[in-house]
Amino acid sequence: MRKTALTVLILAFVMGILAMGAYAEEAEETLSLDVAAAEAVSAEATETAEFDFIAFAKERVLQDFHPTVKVDEAQADFDEKPFKKEDGIIRARVGIFYKGWLRQHSMLIEMDYRPEDRKVRVSVLKDTNGMNLQGARFFKEGEWVSLAAMGWK
Repeated sequence: MRKTALTVLILAFVMGILAMGAYAEEAEETLSLDVAAAEAVSAEATETAEFDFIAFAKERVLQDFHPTVKVDEAQADFDEKPFKKEDGIIRARVGIFYKGWLRQHSMLIEMDYRPEDRKVRVSVLKDTNGMNLQGARFFKEGEWVSLAAMGWK
């Protein structure tokens, strides 16, 4: 009886070691796939990081459409992270939250950035303020604007 129990215990131990070896090979393969995916994401992030969509949305877009708003009190965040389209244009959607005279307001804007000539195009998708957005100084619907002409870094 003792020999059988000892044999079963040894067999279980050997099976456990073999299973760990198979798990290690699978983990190594998964790790190499994760590293490749991380490198691809990192390369795309580097391309899209050359233009600061959040800062631009707060400091230029919000100020252009609503000049009386205190930009330093506004909050902005990505609604849709920047991604590169097939034509080389980088697009992002940014939500901006700002204080109006009576209550909090929000804007949802879509920005296209063209890296080769450093131009940007802005579309206002939603603005709870309800003000007339046609009075913007720089941004007209569908028009590309040079960052250099705006004094943007």
